Amino acid sequence: MASEIKVDTISENTSANGVTIDGVLIKDSKIGGTITIPSSTGTMALTSDISAPGISGFQQFRLTADLSGNATYVTTNWEENDTDYQAIGSYISESSGVFSFSSTGKYLISGQAEMYAPAGGYANFLIDFTTDGTNYNTRARGATTGNGNRHIGCTIGALFDVTDTSNCKVKFYKSTNSNSCVLYGNTSYMMTGLNFWRLGDT
Repeated sequence: MASEIKVDTISENTSANGVTIDGVLIKDSKIGGTITIPSSTGTMALTSDISAPGISGFQQFRLTADLSGNATYVTTNWEENDTDYQAIGSYISESSGVFSFSSTGKYLISGQAEMYAPAGGYANFLIDFTTDGTNYNTRARGATTGNGNRHIGCTIGALFDVTDTSNCKVKFYKSTNSNSCVLYGNTSYMMTGLNFWRLGDT
């Protein structure tokens, strides 16, 4: 004789263990274990966690004012977009040009830069990562070409596996050989700016 139990909520007894129903583990909105899904042509076993698809986080930052001068890290005039914009989550914070992460995960970081390079000059925009909180290394570069004396745009991107929120950080560097180089910014729309996508867990 079949029986049926009707409840509104089933909660785990121990916070670290989740709830197991007939061998299937349910924990923190994920399903783990081996699940067989029948179909017209057979079965498929899923042996890894199942979680909701889609981007789990997105934030956008922009440079609000022009930055002139020689090569330097971009440490001022950053703001999170506030024009026709809605963040997904809140994983990224910025202080003095250092972008930090509140959650581990795999992050796609992209940027765009509008620059002016004088005659005989060049201007590049770089993404630098650190995994120890101190030593930064370049992981992407958007480079200008030609003989300068013109406005130039570039895009850059890199994937960062953030495994430690205390030590994994990002900075952005303006590389140039001229004090007359300009990195353009605006507080109303994107000229130079950055996008952070949190694609999933590390």
